[in-house]
Amino acid sequence: MRAIRIATQLRFTIEPFTAESIRDNARLIHHIASERIRDELFKILKSEYAADGILLLKNHNLLYEIIPEFEKAFATEQKSPERHHIYDVGTHLIESLRNCQSTDVITRFATLLHDIGKPETYEKNDRGVITFYNHEINSTTIAHDIAKRLKLSKKDAGKLVRLVRWHQFTVDERQTDKAHRRFVRRVGKEYIDDMLDLRVADRLGGGARETSWRLELFKKRIEEVQQQPFAITDLKINGTDVMKELNLKPGPEVGKILKQLFKDVEEKRIENEREALLNSLKRFKH
Repeated sequence: MRAIRIATQLRFTIEPFTAESIRDNARLIHHIASERIRDELFKILKSEYAADGILLLKNHNLLYEIIPEFEKAFATEQKSPERHHIYDVGTHLIESLRNCQSTDVITRFATLLHDIGKPETYEKNDRGVITFYNHEINSTTIAHDIAKRLKLSKKDAGKLVRLVRWHQFTVDERQTDKAHRRFVRRVGKEYIDDMLDLRVADRLGGGARETSWRLELFKKRIEEVQQQPFAITDLKINGTDVMKELNLKPGPEVGKILKQLFKDVEEKRIENEREALLNSLKRFKH
């Protein structure tokens, strides 16, 4: 595996005898600690030619030993009427990785795995149209298993699983702010850019254009809603302000008032500005 990694990083060609030896002994990798396999895999994913590195793993019989789920992926067709895909699932995943602009290794890994659960959800109707309903849920389960096998940290595993779980998001100009806020909550503010990088890579890896006016509008609206408060703690006043203004002691009533203020801000009845919120407190005076 180290030979593959070095060949990937330095653009070397592996000498034929060595390449044949790697293929013949690929199964011996199971004697290597999962952490070492993960580290070498991540070095490949971090490299400029990550997609070529994954193909080298495949061509040297190592990919299916490390991530056996890929064997079904390469055997699962996607090209059909009414669908934009031009590759089988495995090739699509590698081409998506090739087009991933993120330098974050977990985002790249999520890009490589985002459709890994498609084979189990494959269906073809009488018109020849192929579907993979709820494949993102199956892909999430598999990504979780892979993260566990490779002993990813809790943080890295959590990010990987979240990106895979929510990658199949809807982009529609009719979506409300509420829908966009729900998307941000699901993905997490800290992972929004990573998710959008995955989406663009997914499009390019399937033969589509890099972006569309709907995706650009979606990005703009996501940026706008992120300026809004997502939790009570984002309000420009806090419990101390409430107690001071209303002469209250600490207790559940303070929390109820803050909750109502947050709801009012969320529904745009008042602005999340300190003076506006303090002024709104007057209605709670007894």
